[in-house]
Amino acid sequence: MIVLIFLATPVLATAQEMVPGKWWHNPKVSRDLNLSDEEKDSLEQNFRESRRNLIDIKSRVEREQFELDNLLEDEKMNEETVKKQFQKLESERAKLSEERFNFVMKIRGIMGKDRFQKMKMFHEKARRDRVKRYMGNSQENRSSKK
Repeated sequence: MIVLIFLATPVLATAQEMVPGKWWHNPKVSRDLNLSDEEKDSLEQNFRESRRNLIDIKSRVEREQFELDNLLEDEKMNEETVKKQFQKLESERAKLSEERFNFVMKIRGIMGKDRFQKMKMFHEKARRDRVKRYMGNSQENRSSKK
């Protein structure tokens, strides 16, 4: 089990790092990845399905968190009940990660290995650019306060 988690960690990290939204509608990205109209339609369909699932799962996570908070606030806390509720919460969180991962796997299936790797590089560059802009804005804000 631990080996499976260890092996899945890089892929789960990819699911977490992917830019949210409909990047396949960006003309430059779409052109650079050579996406066909059919592939874009498939990405769109899978995105909508995954988004619906994520909304439902997030709602369940929030509900389980609410229940756990209530149990922790009780005057006479029952440890066993709290632990069971915590397990329910963690189970829903795992489903959330699994849904994100499933969407990444669908993208990989649509695009194939090479274009998927290229897309990951685009996302990494976009992330670095956002960090640079943020850091630049933070530096400007500090400089203007002096």
